[in-house]
Amino acid sequence: MKGFDARFLDELKSKNDIVDTISKYVHLEQKGGNYWGRCPFHHEKTPSFCVNPQGQFFYCFGCHKSGDVITFVRAIESIDFADAVKILADKAKMPIPEMKYDEEQLKEQKQKKERLLSLLKDTARYYVNTLRTDKAESHIDYINKRKFTSDTIVKFGLGASLDFNSLPKYLKEKGYTYQEMVESGTCGEKNGRYFDWLGGRLIIPVIDQFNNVVAFDGRRIDGGKEQKYINTKETQIFFKGKTLFNINNLKKVKNEKGIDSVIIVEGHLDVVSLVQAGIENVVASMGTALTKDQARILKRYADKVYISYDGDSAGQKNTLRGIDILSDEGLEVKIISLPDGLDPDDVIKQYGADYYRQLILEAKPLIDFKLDSLKKTFDLKTVDGKRKYAQNACRIIRESSSPTEQEDLLKIVRDNTGFTFESLKRELYQEENVIKEQNSVPKSSEHIEDKNKKAIRFILYSYLFNKEYTLDTNIEELEFSLSTHKEIADYIISKKKENAKCNFSDLYEILADDQAEELNKLAELETDTNSEGRNIAYQENYFNDCVKTVKTSLLEEKIQLLTSRFKAETDENVRRQIAVELQSLLTKKNKLN
Repeated sequence: MKGFDARFLDELKSKNDIVDTISKYVHLEQKGGNYWGRCPFHHEKTPSFCVNPQGQFFYCFGCHKSGDVITFVRAIESIDFADAVKILADKAKMPIPEMKYDEEQLKEQKQKKERLLSLLKDTARYYVNTLRTDKAESHIDYINKRKFTSDTIVKFGLGASLDFNSLPKYLKEKGYTYQEMVESGTCGEKNGRYFDWLGGRLIIPVIDQFNNVVAFDGRRIDGGKEQKYINTKETQIFFKGKTLFNINNLKKVKNEKGIDSVIIVEGHLDVVSLVQAGIENVVASMGTALTKDQARILKRYADKVYISYDGDSAGQKNTLRGIDILSDEGLEVKIISLPDGLDPDDVIKQYGADYYRQLILEAKPLIDFKLDSLKKTFDLKTVDGKRKYAQNACRIIRESSSPTEQEDLLKIVRDNTGFTFESLKRELYQEENVIKEQNSVPKSSEHIEDKNKKAIRFILYSYLFNKEYTLDTNIEELEFSLSTHKEIADYIISKKKENAKCNFSDLYEILADDQAEELNKLAELETDTNSEGRNIAYQENYFNDCVKTVKTSLLEEKIQLLTSRFKAETDENVRRQIAVELQSLLTKKNKLN
């Protein structure tokens, strides 16, 4: 179970009642046997978020998310499974079990991590205090030039490094070793001399979602030729590809106000400028191309992401690279188009926050931005350029599932090329029809599969919630094609062998995250069944019908397979054997019906 002993997780959840835990984040009201509130994972006016105390799970009828108490803490705090377990264990005053053979190693790693975090925290204080001295005039001048207020300086913990030597000396006096300084990323070493990695720069601390300082970013404040921004190097607690700047403040905004989107920019000071202007749902990557890990982190906070990279060519290239990474993670992506050569900070300074907010409203959907970028790739003054542009544009337009949107986009291609709308439509649908023919499934098959899935779900639901009408049916006689259904059935069978009741919330730890959709549907079924007040007789009759449907479907598959074998077989003896098997299956099917 996600690396933890099942008994430990059972005890953890029993000591963290889901209603008590969720009520600290969401106002809940009891209606019948369940508790209801406004979902914290999407904006809504009417409560559709249901907490089931008997099953110890939640389900939202609006966004269809469900889970147990661990799942909820993971989602609301935007953390991983292990961190959620830690939060709940601390609350319940439960020690987290560790593997014996790893105990010493884990203890040593934990102590080392805590030591480095302490060093980083002391370094942050040192930089902050240095900024307050009269020696940091050039840093203050730079801050004033950027028009950052004193509140903003405090909010982001901005600091100053005056030279390359003072920080190592300070940390040494605090009792840290030179090795720890290097391992923390704050200092470097050359020819036996230790130096401040960000010497002479304006310092911006990088803080994680638990408010730990994990790294620093240094901004050059003079007109030198050195790189504008430098991050401290990667360490055992800082990975650039898994870190987002301002994630600590984003988490706070999400928990206090709720957010429906996140803006991602390139520069750390772009974030500072936007937040100061009142646009708080913003983060920055760590000077590297956007990664899948960062996209997954963003998805914990919102389903919509605005890319607001700089308006120069490098910014546009970064935008194109980031688009597919974000969309592959299932995020809705929109692109904020900035004036050429300007970054978000420039826009705020020159035009103001309201202008930037208007740019957000005018942000282009992913598909529109791709078309715009494609237009710059080909020479539309030539016939060959127009043809290639049109062909590639149609491939992009095919990504849209909306006929209205497709038609609107085709008109743009028509205007850019001069080709007739009819010819472009033929180009669009020619390949679409081929794809449809290759992937087409007879409607009757789709209907049968859908009906069978619904039946299986109700059967599994009935067993998982320990309905008495399941006692006369043996689940081991049923077969399941979907791997998730098989795993759920295996859990039910194991509980029956133990002569124990099923606990629906166990499945949130047993199944993988990508199997959550089926759990959501089962959770909805329980919540919906209770809320509609369906009586037990109705459920029992429907359960029996579902068992009949699943058994009939299985028999029909076997009959179809044997019929095909019978037609292809030439040996008369074998054909007789197949005929006997077929007759037996047909008899069973007739009895069911």
